[in-house]
Amino acid sequence: MTTATDSTTVVRMLAERYGEAWNRQDLDAIMDLHTDDSVFAAHAAGTPPAEGKEAVREAFAGYLALLPDINFAERALHVGDDHWVLESTMSGTVAQPIEVEGEALGERGARVEVDCVDVIEVRDGLVSSKQTYIDSLAMQRQLGGE
Repeated sequence: MTTATDSTTVVRMLAERYGEAWNRQDLDAIMDLHTDDSVFAAHAAGTPPAEGKEAVREAFAGYLALLPDINFAERALHVGDDHWVLESTMSGTVAQPIEVEGEALGERGARVEVDCVDVIEVRDGLVSSKQTYIDSLAMQRQLGGE
């Protein structure tokens, strides 16, 4: 019988492995921790959610190409039986201008550092949903937007 404490320990361990994979920019390791029907939404980007493992992989590959040294510095981790919420500072070096609402912002080599919150749902020991919220206004300001 699995208790709530056991469940949260398993989720916490998954969260740690997932964060380490992201901070290594290891797309294969990230995707190994996702369900086949996983969903990803970047709420600041204004794009529709990626649905299914291949679409999620493609979306993540785009972010890794844009910020090849992306890092999520944990500020707080809140763990439940079937989810976690990560409050972090997302930082990285821009590889190319970032398209925001039809406007190219920043230039190659620009640094960004913004507040980020990820709401992650877990099913059968894997990530089934990743909802990402970033401070897009701060990012725009850092990249020279208004």
